[in-house]
Amino acid sequence: MTGSRLRSRRLALGLTQADLAARADVSRQLVAAVEAGRNTPAVDAAIRIAHGLDTTADALFAPEPDVAVVPALGAAIPEGALVRVGRVGELLVAAELAEHGTAGAGWARPDGTVVDGRVRLLAGARPADTVVAGCDPALGLAAALLDDAGPRSLLAIDAPTGHAVAALAHGTVHGITVHERPEAMPAAPVPVVRRHLARWEVGLAVPVTAGLATIGDVVAAGIPVVQRGPAASSQQAFLRALAEAGHADAPPGPLASGHLEAARCAAIIGAGAVTTAPAASAFGLAFIPLEVHSVEIWIDERWATLPGVLALNDVLDGDPLADRLRAVGGYDLTATGRGA
Repeated sequence: MTGSRLRSRRLALGLTQADLAARADVSRQLVAAVEAGRNTPAVDAAIRIAHGLDTTADALFAPEPDVAVVPALGAAIPEGALVRVGRVGELLVAAELAEHGTAGAGWARPDGTVVDGRVRLLAGARPADTVVAGCDPALGLAAALLDDAGPRSLLAIDAPTGHAVAALAHGTVHGITVHERPEAMPAAPVPVVRRHLARWEVGLAVPVTAGLATIGDVVAAGIPVVQRGPAASSQQAFLRALAEAGHADAPPGPLASGHLEAARCAAIIGAGAVTTAPAASAFGLAFIPLEVHSVEIWIDERWATLPGVLALNDVLDGDPLADRLRAVGGYDLTATGRGA
């Protein structure tokens, strides 16, 4: 790991952190943060630090080509999968790219691929220094706004609320997004700094031409419903609504990993989908609301001052993200960024 290599080299030369900081014309706090895995220096600072240690920046900071990487969400990543990689303390964590990196119009940018159960980092890979998991697509938009932010870059991992909370408990992410009814938010597994992001409706996306207005209409019509896994808050809302309407069993249908995937699948096959109002709108589907959920961002208190976390806070407080979410539609941004 970068921090371990830096510390080992410094100690081998008999230098204190203050000695190295003076040689490299950087702050001692930066040296300490890099060694602790809380920061990656900018290119110019990395070069000066390397010169101060009589070595090269590549020797200190280039990722190893074949490294042991912890799956950010716990489950093993399939052989051959393309992954994005981030650094959480002394851990390198990885998340599989959706649809083998083909979800957009062009190839996504992978950092590595899984070979023989290990992640082989690709040329030019630079792990993100902030890792946040959750199922709100706004997280991916925030990551895009930070894409060129260097050490402040964000790896956004698509994950249902339950899996995101588990990852936060295991220390494989810096933070998560969660959504639930305001009175039913899950308990945080570690001390966190909480920020309100938005409110949106969860429910059923349905074909516009189907003329369906209630969950009972959907069941009676017999159309398949694209659903989410049991750890997803939207799936739990769907099951509650079914029970309240007197239906014991969920309709059959394929399983989707996220809100956008569910809506996309429904639009393609003419089905219903358990998703959110913004996702339904994005694919030209009608929407049957079931519950209003609050969306929050939780950051592990240990990482509250991480440069990437501070950059994310700036994005939450700024106009670029808010303007884009208003353009998407379906987001109630009242009090966005407020401490929850």
